[in-house]
Amino acid sequence: MKDLLNVLEPADYRFLAGIIQSDLNLTDDSKIDRLVTAFEEDSTDELRTELNQRFEREIGYLGSSEIAYGLRYVTGSDPGVPFQEIVRDVAEALKVDRPELGTDRQQVEQVATAYATKQFANLSTEEQQQMLEELGVEKEKAAAFLKRSAGVFALPMLIEAFNIVIVQGLIKSIIFGTIAKIIGQQLANRLFAFLVGRLPWWVNWIGPAAWTLSIGWTTIDLQGPAKRKTIPIVLYLGLCSMRPNRTENESA
Repeated sequence: MKDLLNVLEPADYRFLAGIIQSDLNLTDDSKIDRLVTAFEEDSTDELRTELNQRFEREIGYLGSSEIAYGLRYVTGSDPGVPFQEIVRDVAEALKVDRPELGTDRQQVEQVATAYATKQFANLSTEEQQQMLEELGVEKEKAAAFLKRSAGVFALPMLIEAFNIVIVQGLIKSIIFGTIAKIIGQQLANRLFAFLVGRLPWWVNWIGPAAWTLSIGWTTIDLQGPAKRKTIPIVLYLGLCSMRPNRTENESA
């Protein structure tokens, strides 16, 4: 997971920690909190390495049942499951194609973009029109695109019709809306409010449609509490993988 976790900013770790932490699992929440706080104060390579190892362990645990986790723990085995297995399980729950090739970073990005494209296609024409207008697309241009597409959408097609910024806004709106509905509005409001002042990229091009549209997340297979954590984690990491790095943001 090194290629994936190394793109995270301190605020990303805090957001993910908020999703992971729970009184109902075996994660060491205090250890996570101490590491994130230390990294926020001094983002050294050494702290990032330790933080990445802790997150990889805890995310691996979330993809495993507590019984399996306990058995692996007492036998000295890795207590979690491989991250790519978690990604494949999430893809199956989201009813999108399972990525078979690529790095961890490439795989979560594939899942996130496939899911967002699929969910946009499942919205009504009125909801699609509203979302595009909220993202800054002119009403006539949005209507013409929707009529021409006839309900068939693909990422390259969306980028060609508009631009990458609009498409990123669409993906962020759908995924943030989905995460909010899975983790609950109260926790979502707290975590998203934390991001606003620290990572402006997240809120740029996200209109009210992200919070008002019915994204259809209830069709997701959420068997057991683990999916309520692994799905938001994979989707959020997918967004992080699309985000320009710090130097690109500063030069933009």
